[in-house]
Amino acid sequence: MNKKYDRENIGDLFQSAAFRREAIAAATGEPRPDKTPAALPKWRQTLLRLEQQIAQLPWQKLGRWMLMLMLAGASVWVWQQRGWLNDRITNAIAQATGATVQKIVVTGLTHTSQNELLKALKLGRGSSLVGFDAAAARARLEALPWIRLASVERQLPATVKVQIYEHIPRARVVSGSAVWVLNQQGVSVISDTNNQFAGLPLLQGEGAPSQAAALFEVLQSYPQLLSQLREATWVGQRRWDLRFASGVTVMLPEGRTAAGVALLKQLEEARHVLTLNDGVVDLRLADRIILRLPATVAVTPVTNQQPSPSQPNP
Repeated sequence: MNKKYDRENIGDLFQSAAFRREAIAAATGEPRPDKTPAALPKWRQTLLRLEQQIAQLPWQKLGRWMLMLMLAGASVWVWQQRGWLNDRITNAIAQATGATVQKIVVTGLTHTSQNELLKALKLGRGSSLVGFDAAAARARLEALPWIRLASVERQLPATVKVQIYEHIPRARVVSGSAVWVLNQQGVSVISDTNNQFAGLPLLQGEGAPSQAAALFEVLQSYPQLLSQLREATWVGQRRWDLRFASGVTVMLPEGRTAAGVALLKQLEEARHVLTLNDGVVDLRLADRIILRLPATVAVTPVTNQQPSPSQPNP
């Protein structure tokens, strides 16, 4: 066998130069070449091994993972900035189409401040109407303390109409260290921290707030009496004592509040009983009316005479 021919044929079987040299050496009996020349310094050998380890890393798989992490990070950033991006896009569309607020018409606003309303409405002059959610705006308005019901309506091209229905303050009640304003149903609305509603009647007695709705339902038919009322005490969880601006106390009958108030109205029209300073009008009995007058009372339309010295004080 021709050694030169055999070496070339055997060498052609291998694509790797290193493997080809080893195969040729084994077939011909020639010395086997070293993979790492002994002449290379140790740092060079270490560097070669490191290069081989790096080359064996799964770069394709690592590249896919890096791409996935970059996409996930970008998605998180977009999600965190969604409000800002949405506002910018919405404002751009609104400016391009002319769908911006030019007028806000509000009716029914009494106790709620305009700043509170605009903050809850989240609208102002020039605000975008693109994607404006009237139902969400109404819910935010009705979450304000004074607002009982609200209506929000967009009127083309650039007007928003807001109708407000607020609670009607009827009385005050002391709860703990605070004085609360009650509506016509006896429900607490706000704390009267600034004594803004000092002119409202003060409810007293255990269970008074829960009975307030029935009392004010009767009194609203008698605005002259209601305007003079200063205190209402729920006595023994059975009946009301009403104290008026003149100092007169009216004792209403148990279970007959409406009848007692109607009778008080008649007495006031006929005898002006609410003009008696610190007097007491006892309407608890069905068959009689008892008046307890102050000892210093003068001639009044109630008695048309001077009180006797034996008349008891209230």
